[in-house]
Amino acid sequence: MNLLLVTGICIIADIFSVAFDGNPLVPPFLRYIANSSYIIIHNLSTPLYTIYLMILTDTDYFLRGYRRALFAAPLTIIIVLTLLNPLTNWIFYFDSNYMYTRGPLFFTLYISAAFYVAHIIRLTIKYGRSLGLKSSLAISSLIPLMLIAVVVQFFFPELLVEMFANAMSLLLCSTLVSRPEDILDTETGLSNKKACADVLKRCLKNGKPLELILICITNYALLENIVGYEGIVKILHTISGRILSANHINDYFAECYYAGEGKFCLEMDYRKLDKTTFIAHFLNNMLTVPLEFSGIELNLDAITCVAKLPEDIPDVESLFAFQNDLESSYFTGEVVYASELYAKNHYNLIRQVDTIIENAINTRGFEVYYQPIYSIREDKFNSAEALIRLYDEHFGYISPEFFIPAAEKSGAIHRIGAFVLEEVCSFIASPEFAALGVDYIEVNLSAVQCMRGDLYNEIIETMKKYNVDPSKINLEITETAAVNSQDSLLENMKSLESYGISFSLDDFGTGYSNMDRVSSMNFNIIKLDKSFVNVQRSLRRDIVLDNTVKMIKSLGMKIVVEGVESAEILQRFADLRCDFIQGFFFSKPLPKDEFIFYIKNHNHIGNP
Repeated sequence: MNLLLVTGICIIADIFSVAFDGNPLVPPFLRYIANSSYIIIHNLSTPLYTIYLMILTDTDYFLRGYRRALFAAPLTIIIVLTLLNPLTNWIFYFDSNYMYTRGPLFFTLYISAAFYVAHIIRLTIKYGRSLGLKSSLAISSLIPLMLIAVVVQFFFPELLVEMFANAMSLLLCSTLVSRPEDILDTETGLSNKKACADVLKRCLKNGKPLELILICITNYALLENIVGYEGIVKILHTISGRILSANHINDYFAECYYAGEGKFCLEMDYRKLDKTTFIAHFLNNMLTVPLEFSGIELNLDAITCVAKLPEDIPDVESLFAFQNDLESSYFTGEVVYASELYAKNHYNLIRQVDTIIENAINTRGFEVYYQPIYSIREDKFNSAEALIRLYDEHFGYISPEFFIPAAEKSGAIHRIGAFVLEEVCSFIASPEFAALGVDYIEVNLSAVQCMRGDLYNEIIETMKKYNVDPSKINLEITETAAVNSQDSLLENMKSLESYGISFSLDDFGTGYSNMDRVSSMNFNIIKLDKSFVNVQRSLRRDIVLDNTVKMIKSLGMKIVVEGVESAEILQRFADLRCDFIQGFFFSKPLPKDEFIFYIKNHNHIGNP
């Protein structure tokens, strides 16, 4: 853009200088202004070409400190000489016929141009290949074109070919080098993955310091399933708009790229590397704001990662593989650092999680734990939540917060869900369970499972296999599933309710809640998220909690409070007339045998 502007102004100045030449009616100061403007602007075009090529080859960061002063010195000398020219006539003057005549120091213009052309030749030879064959040939062709034009106009001043050469150079650059269609992602308006890879490879080759901010929308596939292609394009436009807005607010801190499938890469300006951490947190906070789509709010599950190349990750291929693997990370909503993930055991876990899950399914490496739920009114444990656990010989126990998202992405969650239901139904059908006096077991359904058309058949067939009474199963659904798969969920809920199965809503209060939506679904139980428990008390917060409990109770739903870890908190929610308590105050999740022993002991089963 700067080159186009300079060339345009230069052409206008050239036209006026030629038009004024030899015209006695034009005042001398106008002749000087026209010709001085042409000389200064025309001499500015060569260093601009040089800077343009440095930007293309990602070598502009070399222009720091004294190098910047040396680079600007020839142009600065020309500008000073030209401004002094009305007094000295060193560069040009007008003869008695008002004709433009070169001065004794006119040759300095060519020395200045030669200085920058030499830079262009060096950059082309050393770094031109990194631009690709077509671009490299286009850049190389500029040099002889410009040199021929300079030589011709030097010996034949009346042949004004330099500006023609400039225009041809710009045409070649625009058609063969800077082709927007080659580097633009049409869905976001940002530069595409290929452009990102090319830039990063050049930077690594040239030794340019690289700090990147990687953004991964981990629920991208889920959002695309919900809103469709046109909807996901709108969402991507909104996200890229937020990133560009943040870029503007923070004084254009980075080059922004879209790497596909909800992944963004931002290359920090090498002059602002001290702000990388601040910017990462700024972007992360920006992405937590829900998106509005067709009247509903959709939350972005995003991971923001800071990475240095090659200190943290050695090459571009490894970088993109690492960003893909971030989808399986359980750091959603956090700013993480590649230096803490890539070289450590966690990165190996990310790379192998699908294999680990597959092996666990095939070898029954999963185990179902049960966390007791205490009934305040009955003063005993009358239910429990079934929770899946995974143990790997190499990595030990792996958090469900880590492997569940990976299983949802790969589709393994359906087999894991079937395994949990099978284990629970087998337990409910056993004599040990019948002796406990436990009313029901809660079984979790993921958002992906809720969208299955054959969910009803799978659940009912398993229950019939073990002759399990429907009242013994309560299906637990997260708020995320209740929002993101509402139509499919409602259809499945109606079918399962007709069979006699009840439902509870998990994680109420994590940000997805809409009471109108919740009240439209036939939930028997609402589980208050532990955020209600852990929040520091205040008058206003107590008012919110009191009214939330009253509202849920007035809808005829029962309340389970999760995350209770002290007698004080237990008493607080008992005073609010909540129904059930779940948390470490009573027990952590237990393997089946330990759960049976715990319930027998605390419910005084078999004791006189």
